[in-house]
Amino acid sequence: MDIILHKFEFGNLINVIKKAKAHKKEDLIICKPFDENSIPYVTRTEPNNSVECFIKNTKELKIEKGNAIVVGDTTATVSYQLQPFVAGDHIVVIYADWLNQWTGLYITCLLNKERYKYCYGRAYVVDSIKRTSIYLPSKLDDNNQYIPDWQYIEKYMKKHLIKIPQTKSTTPKDMINTENWHFFKVGQLFKLETGKVSSTEVLTEGEDVFYCGAKKDENGIMSRCAYDKKYISKGNCIVFICDGQGAVGYNNYMDRDFIATVNLVMGYNDNLNKYNGLFLVSLLDLERPKFSFGRKRKKTLANTEIKLPAKHNSKNEYEPDWQYMEDYIKSLPYGDVI
Repeated sequence: MDIILHKFEFGNLINVIKKAKAHKKEDLIICKPFDENSIPYVTRTEPNNSVECFIKNTKELKIEKGNAIVVGDTTATVSYQLQPFVAGDHIVVIYADWLNQWTGLYITCLLNKERYKYCYGRAYVVDSIKRTSIYLPSKLDDNNQYIPDWQYIEKYMKKHLIKIPQTKSTTPKDMINTENWHFFKVGQLFKLETGKVSSTEVLTEGEDVFYCGAKKDENGIMSRCAYDKKYISKGNCIVFICDGQGAVGYNNYMDRDFIATVNLVMGYNDNLNKYNGLFLVSLLDLERPKFSFGRKRKKTLANTEIKLPAKHNSKNEYEPDWQYMEDYIKSLPYGDVI
């Protein structure tokens, strides 16, 4: 079926557009997302769907209803807020009969394309938002007039958007207390193996496996390449970045087989899994400041000590409490859907 795109003035499609009651961050009580009675604090920031933090919901706050399109008028940042929220400065809130999470995200994408018009101090104020022209899939009504085809838009978004996992975990297992933790050397915890690739010239073009190197983001993934048994490092390991400007000292968990550069050292332990692996990476990353100013890591890695949850074994010796680490990560919000 051919889709007809028709131009609409956005102000003619909405029911309510208003400036939100502004709350200053310093007047609010910051809390964690999973704390009881928490609510999102929405500002003009772009990351995290404009949610700057979560705050404690108190009776003094002006709560904005959810199912709203939110615009930062001095930054032209646009987001869709499903849940009720509290607003920061310069926030415009929009409500409409047709709004839901699918149509809201669709319109948010279109409005964000207007952002380039509001550089150099121009503000995306209420009147400008209302005058914005957008092209929407359309159909004819009984009066032979074009109207947005919201049903088509919703169906399109459901088809193309990845389904967001829902978590049942809302409260951590407990508040971490490190008093009874014990120090372990990395060399005690893991069998250590160095990556096998010193030059990308030995790699063959392909899409079979990840090629990982001294890269602090994207889990260290540089690219994909063809599978080559002689260069493969086994998955289910901690990846220690031991060299590389700006990346040395970082750590990753890799769940699958991959090819690694010689700047990486892999740590293996039969008790390791994706849950306690992420727990360990968080702790190991605390060691990163030691490797500033060009210091290398490989020679000292095995003797590096980290403090972990511990328990006594049958010989009355301390060993890592792998199960505690796993259970803690699973108890965090979205830890159950990793």
